[in-house]
Amino acid sequence: MLNKRWQHISQHKLAPDVDTDALDKLIASVADFFEFPIALVSVLGQKQWFIAKSGLDVDFTSLEDAFCRHVVALRAPLVIEDASRHPDFCDNPLVLAAPHIRFYAGVPLTAGGREVGAVCLIDNRPNTLSDKDLRFLESLSYFISDYIHLIDKQRVGVSGSDFAMMIESADVGVWDWEISNDHNVFNQRWCELLGLDTDEVESRSGFWKSLIHSDDFTQVNNAIRRHLAQDEAVLNVEYRMRHAQGHWVWVNTYGRVVANDRSGRPLRLTCVMRDISEKKSAELRERKQVQLLNFMNRAQSVFLHEKNIRHSCELIFDELLSLAESQFGLIGQVQVQSGGGKSLFIHALSNISWSEETNEQYRAYQRGELFFNNLDNLFGHVITSGGVVMANRPRHHHAAKGTPSGHPPLRRFLGLPIKIGEETVGMIGLANKQEDYSDEDAQFFQPLLDTLGALFYALEVEKSRLQAEQKLRYLAETDVLTKLPNRRAFIERIQAFYEQDTTLFSIAIIDIDYFKSINDQYGHQIGDEVLQEVAFRLNSSLRSDDLVARLGGEEFGVCLFDVKGAPTLEALRKAVAAEPVITSEGGVNVTVSIGACQVVPGADNNQWESDLRYADQALYRAKKDGRDRVRWHMPSSITSY
Repeated sequence: MLNKRWQHISQHKLAPDVDTDALDKLIASVADFFEFPIALVSVLGQKQWFIAKSGLDVDFTSLEDAFCRHVVALRAPLVIEDASRHPDFCDNPLVLAAPHIRFYAGVPLTAGGREVGAVCLIDNRPNTLSDKDLRFLESLSYFISDYIHLIDKQRVGVSGSDFAMMIESADVGVWDWEISNDHNVFNQRWCELLGLDTDEVESRSGFWKSLIHSDDFTQVNNAIRRHLAQDEAVLNVEYRMRHAQGHWVWVNTYGRVVANDRSGRPLRLTCVMRDISEKKSAELRERKQVQLLNFMNRAQSVFLHEKNIRHSCELIFDELLSLAESQFGLIGQVQVQSGGGKSLFIHALSNISWSEETNEQYRAYQRGELFFNNLDNLFGHVITSGGVVMANRPRHHHAAKGTPSGHPPLRRFLGLPIKIGEETVGMIGLANKQEDYSDEDAQFFQPLLDTLGALFYALEVEKSRLQAEQKLRYLAETDVLTKLPNRRAFIERIQAFYEQDTTLFSIAIIDIDYFKSINDQYGHQIGDEVLQEVAFRLNSSLRSDDLVARLGGEEFGVCLFDVKGAPTLEALRKAVAAEPVITSEGGVNVTVSIGACQVVPGADNNQWESDLRYADQALYRAKKDGRDRVRWHMPSSITSY
């Protein structure tokens, strides 16, 4: 249908680059007459072109968003009084954003008896149009069609029949441009390369330029300008052109100026064009594969060095989006919640914030705290289904739930599961590629998915190893009965105290008085309960920087860091003796004896053994002096009895 319409546009000269100064003035008068801010004359091709306009600064829009294409499809006038409430137009980008269309009235523009565009009136607020005014707009459309046809009848073709025959008979794509009149001739092979019939091709430059990929347009234009200015001997440029079926074809155009006027100005440019898509595809695949391999290696290297999967994902994320030709995306890892449900922890995310709530979500991601708990949606379907989710028309996918208000338009989506065996452990989500996502895209990124799956597995193994080490270390350093550090842990930790040389600290040994009598009278079960309660009272009386440990039997070790602000050992003694220990056999009165040694800054790191011995000697004196008391080795003004 599009090619046939271009045939009529070409045949009847309704080209987007037609000289339309008079039409612009006419359509401006129409806008003033009807008191509408915008009036347009559009032609539909690969895009919607405005050959005359008033109140609008753009020259074209995408065909997908064009209101006028509905007029052409209906082959009849179309009036929409409030597009924001119309189910077919309320989510149109031209309604949601500039020019914020609310009212639209369009009538078909014909050429050779066929609808090729529209004449329309537009308002940015709801409006109406009477039947009489609509009939007038139709009459105006007929006049504009006739006017353009009469103007183009005055144009004279510049290609001789002999040259045209040469062009047609060539076995390569040939393009000949009569520069002064902007008249282009293309042979049959050139048309075949782009899937066009010869009668579908417009002779003006605007036609073939409209087929060039937007990313390549400037490069092609500059190459032609340089050659016409004689800065380069030949025109030799590679670029993409849109095929009639919608895909892109890589072509190479090679040629030169073959005629100049007396002043040396170029009159005619002749070029040959060949399809190099296969060569370019091979080059692109190889380049992409090298790029993919490189950032996979970087991700692995960073993980092995840092054991940080998030940093690995962030490192490759921007390059991943570029390689996937996608506007935004995410990398997430499945987390199993305590209730058995699943959520997605986000390792890498595009910043597409559009509200304060989503700004806070992105800040949570930056803090490493973002989880997506709702998986009943398009991206969540990757996790719940365990398969590739490809939605080039997201609204029509059964798992789609729409997008939140204000969310950037989701035009295409590709979700790729990251797996360990048959288990889905994460995903990559990609969105808004210019062209449709394909199975080839999913297959291309499979090595990356396998790599991330291996890294996720390695991360889980590392976590398990660390947890096992921590558990073993805890068991090795913890007294099972009191849950305090044991003697080994106490010695290791007080050695760290000796390594600092700026703060006074003290070490002490605490012994439960007459503990053997408690065991003999009440039994070892009650003795264990007494040990647990004494441990609790000691630990509760200390600061987080201080240390208490069970050295063995009924003996505890204490290290008070920075004794100027520390609780006194006398306070510890009183905390134990203050109340009877309540056991399963009733209350038991318990007291402790304490021997301590003060350590001055700068003590030798190996001094701890001597100081512990001094503290033990002080404990012996406390017991000898009657128990339930504190004794110091070489007491000073800082110590307290």
